[in-house]
Amino acid sequence: MIGWEYPPHITGGLAVASRGLARALGALGHTVYFVVPRVTGDEPRDPNVTVIGVNSKEIPLSPEELQQFLLDTMHLYGTSVYARPESLSEARELATKVLRGLPMNAMQSMAELQGGYGDRLYSEIQAFAEFVSRIAAHLSFDLIHAHDWMTYPAGLYAAHVSGKPLFAHVHATEYDRSGDHPNQYVYDLERHTFLNCQGVITVSNYTRSILISRYGVPADRVHPVYNAAEFDLQYQGEVQRPLREKIVLFLGRITFQKGPDYFVRAARKVIEEYGNVRFVMVGAGDMYHRMIEMAADLGIGRYFHYTGFLKRPDIDRIFRMSDLYVLPSVSEPFGISVLEAMVAGVPVIVSRQSGVSEVIDHCIKVNFWDVDEMAHHILRVLQDDGLHRQLADGGRSEALGLSWEESAKNIGNIYGKIVNGKKRI
Repeated sequence: MIGWEYPPHITGGLAVASRGLARALGALGHTVYFVVPRVTGDEPRDPNVTVIGVNSKEIPLSPEELQQFLLDTMHLYGTSVYARPESLSEARELATKVLRGLPMNAMQSMAELQGGYGDRLYSEIQAFAEFVSRIAAHLSFDLIHAHDWMTYPAGLYAAHVSGKPLFAHVHATEYDRSGDHPNQYVYDLERHTFLNCQGVITVSNYTRSILISRYGVPADRVHPVYNAAEFDLQYQGEVQRPLREKIVLFLGRITFQKGPDYFVRAARKVIEEYGNVRFVMVGAGDMYHRMIEMAADLGIGRYFHYTGFLKRPDIDRIFRMSDLYVLPSVSEPFGISVLEAMVAGVPVIVSRQSGVSEVIDHCIKVNFWDVDEMAHHILRVLQDDGLHRQLADGGRSEALGLSWEESAKNIGNIYGKIVNGKKRI
């Protein structure tokens, strides 16, 4: 398996889903090598799952191979587009002399990738693909499973080197992230991968329909497999609420895709009728400051609280403080956070434009653009104790019935159409 992030360092649902599937596949007897740009040493250890990063202490490359990797990727970092060809050649010769004789750990520190989604993203994607293609020549595996577009170059390269089948797992498409104005490079990369791999796995039928209609992928090549969620069932105690008022929670990246502006507009309509409420927005993103300004312009800023990005333990606590969770996404391939809220006993209102709405019933579903309907249902849940209890109890039971084991079995069946028996992934 090839991924871009892995717990406990989580940016969004991708890391949670990656680990959930890897662990469940391992539990079913498959051998999983999960390759990421960078490991930190505190990744969870699961049976039959080995997490490998460019900076792992033990990687299946010789010193000579690692040196060659460094030389072949050095042009990706800090090289001017105006550099003379002879200057690049001179730099390579100098680098070769410097690297010669360096111990393995010293070269690995030079090769380390940061992962994440910063300014070097495209360079790191290319360097990561070079690394994965090299270790693919040494690992024994039956198929390649690449999670989302950042890993598709690595998956394609590894498939080319090894001759093994490639499965592309789609956790989100460029249309989810950018609407009708996609990044052409990302779109082209996604489409090329979908049309040239052996199978495509989507997290919902909602996403499957996007691949068929927007990317022209044949329907028989796209297989929906729903996500589950990671639940800390040991933590059942009460948490101290910092606010007396009812708490309505938004949790996710504060970007176009997640619909934060619709959340703020609905909040205004709620506040006009019900003042015993606070709206908490958890997350960061390019619309973060705009949402603060929007609430202030609407005259409801004092009803809002903004936490920025939170780590997993704090997210667990804030779920248990909340009276209602709202997912107003414009385009949500799945929505693992909805299941996390439900298992914490929090009623949920979800966008019909989401994958998770296909697998849950103990919730309220709205169109993301209908802020009147959204506000109406927020008021209902906050003011009707019976409805609140019904959604909370039913939702918790329903969410606990969705498991990564079932998702892994479904994926194993898809694998089985290509490779028989237990898999090394």
